[in-house]
Amino acid sequence: MKLTKKQQKLRFKILDKIYAKGPISRIDISKETGITPATVSEITGNMIQEKLIHEIGEVVPEESKSGRKKILLGISSNHSFYIGSELSPKYISFCLTDNLGKILKEKIIHLASYDLEKTLTEEFYTSELNNFVKSCEEYNPEGIGIALPGHFDKKAKSIISNNSFWKNFDIKILLHKINLPIYFENNVKCMTLAERLFNSNGTDDNFIFFHVGRGMFCSYMYNGELYADDNFLVGEIGHIIVHPEGELCECGKRGCLQTYGSEAWIIKKSQILFDNSETTYLKQLVADKSKITIETILKAYSIGDAGIITILHSAIKYLSITINNLSMMIDSSKIIVNGELFKEPLLSDLLKEYLNKNISLSVIENKQNVIVKKYSNTTGAISASALCLSKMLIN
Repeated sequence: MKLTKKQQKLRFKILDKIYAKGPISRIDISKETGITPATVSEITGNMIQEKLIHEIGEVVPEESKSGRKKILLGISSNHSFYIGSELSPKYISFCLTDNLGKILKEKIIHLASYDLEKTLTEEFYTSELNNFVKSCEEYNPEGIGIALPGHFDKKAKSIISNNSFWKNFDIKILLHKINLPIYFENNVKCMTLAERLFNSNGTDDNFIFFHVGRGMFCSYMYNGELYADDNFLVGEIGHIIVHPEGELCECGKRGCLQTYGSEAWIIKKSQILFDNSETTYLKQLVADKSKITIETILKAYSIGDAGIITILHSAIKYLSITINNLSMMIDSSKIIVNGELFKEPLLSDLLKEYLNKNISLSVIENKQNVIVKKYSNTTGAISASALCLSKMLIN
């Protein structure tokens, strides 16, 4: 059935609400969206016929055991399929998911991040993406989402980044050599979308997604939308000053958060430790300082390297200060923290310990809910799949 633009807009609004707050009844969809009950019933009826959503069962209202029972609606799995990929200095990842974010195929290619010029070219990435698309042909994927290590310049079709490698990485080549529709977005914004669409707890609350990687970025989901989506400065959390007399950041300021907490600076400090300490365990783990990775650093931490412990505990301290400040400035029900650093349980526990030491304000009844999300090399790819789904199915 061909829909008018108005009908399509209403359909998108209803489907978005089922994704974010489902399972949810028709009458609650009507209350949440302002769409009349009759229209909600008609549109959801069509979506049930398409096997995009389904009826889950009846719910008796808590306030009364009598009266008409609500029938809950939920998203059906395997309705459609999407490919997601993440471009990263550590690896390139690919996954095929269904419309609920379930991974059906995946592939991770690890890169020598200290020599990206040789290990990652546009031709190599395009070839690998094409090969992955071919391996998914039986699922007839709708399109591709790509999570970028920077912002997406919609006009120039390029990556906006302070890193010259990514700035010069020509993603326009993909548009000419891949036959499926392709959508690009900042990797952390993709992760925020995926949290709302694939990991919803039925509340559709405002929340912050704080990603700690080579750089640092923070994205905010506000009233079902990415906040300040076109303002690339919003979210550059790494350049908040946490120590005015601290080290000089590449941005020209002193004491930026990323000079303590970002992977790039943690690696840089670990390389200095490698050069200047005879007792560091790093020398037992790698032969050359250029081979030091976050994984190497976490191994050194786990076996008790005193220098690494100092570097990482300082990073956690300043991250916790920033998170506590965010909770006082931004209306959010939770802050999700994600990064390879937190693969080490002791660092996750230390972050929570620092956060709990924050001076509580007597006027605030509820503590800020901080969730350390389990790190995975497929997180970005799944998130890119969510981007594609949001563009093609919901928006």
